[in-house]
Amino acid sequence: MPIGQKTGRAPCSQNDHPVQIVRNLILEELIDALDDRSGQFRYFFMVARAKVEPYAADDPGIATVSARTDALAVRPLSHAQAHEIVSDFIASMTDGALADRLAQAAAGPSAGARFLQVLGAYPRARRSWLAFRQRRLEAIALEWLRENEVDLSRLGLDRKEREAEEATGLRFDASLEERLERLLRRVTAFSARPNAAQVRAACRSALRLDEIYHSNAVRGNRLDRAQTEELLVRGTTVGGLTLREHLEAANLNRALDRAEVLALSQAPLTEHGIRELHGLLFASIDDENAGIYRRIDTRLVGRDYLPPESVLVPGLLREFTEWLEESPADPVAKATAAQAKILSISPFLDGNGRVGRLLQNLILHGSGYPPAIVRVEDRERYYDGLRQADAGDMSSLLALTVERIEASLDRLEAQAKSSP
Repeated sequence: MPIGQKTGRAPCSQNDHPVQIVRNLILEELIDALDDRSGQFRYFFMVARAKVEPYAADDPGIATVSARTDALAVRPLSHAQAHEIVSDFIASMTDGALADRLAQAAAGPSAGARFLQVLGAYPRARRSWLAFRQRRLEAIALEWLRENEVDLSRLGLDRKEREAEEATGLRFDASLEERLERLLRRVTAFSARPNAAQVRAACRSALRLDEIYHSNAVRGNRLDRAQTEELLVRGTTVGGLTLREHLEAANLNRALDRAEVLALSQAPLTEHGIRELHGLLFASIDDENAGIYRRIDTRLVGRDYLPPESVLVPGLLREFTEWLEESPADPVAKATAAQAKILSISPFLDGNGRVGRLLQNLILHGSGYPPAIVRVEDRERYYDGLRQADAGDMSSLLALTVERIEASLDRLEAQAKSSP
């Protein structure tokens, strides 16, 4: 039988229609197989399900799957082919001195390790390498599918990503771009009002209260909105509820204060900032794990997705913050993608959803947008959107985000009309 996905990516359900499978998931599974030269696994592309299945090299089941007509054996790239990618990247560089250093490092024994060691001292060159390598491997994977006469159009792999999708790293419906443009025009028009700052200040407490109540209620906190207000404004506790439920509201309030500061800072958001927000959320709740990356592998409740191994988390968070700093994506699309990416990494043992919602609204706040408050009544739609984003398509999640920003903006505009 096939072993579990060693890369942490979720297998597609057998009931998934191939057209609904997203570009990134198919290609990333195939890229992982083509790029694994360890010899520990054998990979097969199951045509009917558009899915890569890994088998341990000594698994007797390999003989059975090899005989199937719908199973295509995936041969890994040779070391020569992998080295060719490195050589082509070096040849593309404009910095001659660095290119020479990399060429020397890439020659001889332990070439791969020495090449990466040199790159590690040049963060921008390292990011360029990762992007170059990903593009090349994706092209190789697509060519592999064509050579094996796999119908790319049936899998939705024949269309090119739009610039907006490329900027977020996730796919979404083209119709949403027009909604993003309309929303930007509304936010710009509101911000141009003479009383915009006063209106934002007047609505801040109510929006903050809603954000705290709903964000915690989505994950099962039993404090209702009135009780949340009593706790935060007057310090009144509620009998029958746990200390943790009270702390979750107070801690999220403090984390939102810090998120506002980070949003308005000129400095880019860092790993430290993300860990700080998590630390605030779990202060006096789980001090041992507050602000600490998870040290064990985990699963996500209610989602058919296996997050990456814990040892990969620090590197993935660094790549995430680099993407945040450099991506030219529309702020709403970037905020939605950021939430989806954090949830896919799941860097913490608990609280990843709240961290994701914090980051989403941090990005929105820094770009002048009101918060996207996911209500408790949106819970099923929200989790369904996250499940789709796990597979690379954030259309549903982005549509919900736009709607919730529009709802917040409606409140601001109504307040603006009633204010002198």
